[in-house]
Amino acid sequence: MDAATEHVRALARRVVAEALALGPLRAALLAGSGARGDSDFYSDVDLLLYVEEEPPADRLEVLCERLGGVNRLWIAAPRLVQFDVGGVAVQVGYSTVQRIESELSGALERLEEIVGSPNQKMLSGFLEGLPLHGEDLVAEWRSRVAAYPDALQRASIEHHWQFFPLWYYDDAMALRDSELWRLDMLLDGAFNLLGVLAALNRVYYARFELKRLRKLCAKLAVSPPDLADRLESLFRLPPAEAADELGRLVVETRALVQAELPDLELRLRRPPGTRIRPWTP
Repeated sequence: MDAATEHVRALARRVVAEALALGPLRAALLAGSGARGDSDFYSDVDLLLYVEEEPPADRLEVLCERLGGVNRLWIAAPRLVQFDVGGVAVQVGYSTVQRIESELSGALERLEEIVGSPNQKMLSGFLEGLPLHGEDLVAEWRSRVAAYPDALQRASIEHHWQFFPLWYYDDAMALRDSELWRLDMLLDGAFNLLGVLAALNRVYYARFELKRLRKLCAKLAVSPPDLADRLESLFRLPPAEAADELGRLVVETRALVQAELPDLELRLRRPPGTRIRPWTP
C-alpha cells in the first residue's frame, strides 16, 4: 500500500473510532481513492456512517471538534460536513439504514432515477467502498448492487446513444467561429461513448466527477481497442481528423452492442463517412 492510501485509511479509521465513541453505528464505508487504493497527496477522506436513527443535530460538529478539525464547511447540514485534519480534507456524513435501503430500491427498481443519473456513482461506491465497520451489512448492500439489471443495461445504452455528427458538418464548421461548440460536442460524444460501453459491460457509470479514465476503461472488457488513448486523442487531433476518429469509435461501439443485443436498434441520422455538400446559387 502506498503512503498516501495508508494515511487516508488510517485517518478514516480514526474518524470511525471517534464516531463509535459518540454513539452506535450499523456500518461505516470508506469511499473514493482511499477505498480503491489509489490515493495521492491531494486525496480526501470520503466516509459514510450508517445508523438506525438520526443522530443529534450537533453530532458532526462534536465529531469535528474531537478530531481537532478545522475549516469546517457544511455540504448538506446537518448530515454531511467537510473539515481538515492535519491538512487532509475529511468529508463525513450520517445516513440511516432505512434511507439507504430506500435509495437502493429506487435506484435498482425505478430506471428513471438512475439512467444517466449521478446516482450510479453511489452504486459504484458500494462496490468499490472499503467497509470499516459493519461488514455484514455492507456485504448485503453490495450483493444487491452487483446484480446489474438487464433493463438498466438497455435503457442506459439507448440514453447515451446520442452523437452530434461532427464528421458530417466538419467542412461547414471550419468556415465558422464555432470552436468552443465543436469541443463541447466532441466532449459529449466521448462521455456518451463511455456511457454506452459501461452499460454494455454492466459497469455503473456517471459523468458526474468522472476521474481516472484509464481505470474505468480497464473495466470495460468489451470495448474498441486502445479506448482511453483514442478518446484523449480526440482533443489533440485537428478538427477533421478528430471528427473522423469519433465516427470510427461510434461505428465500432455499435458493432459491439449489436453483437450482444442484436434486437437493439441504434440509429444514426448522419452516419460516419457522410458529409454535408455545399449548395451553389
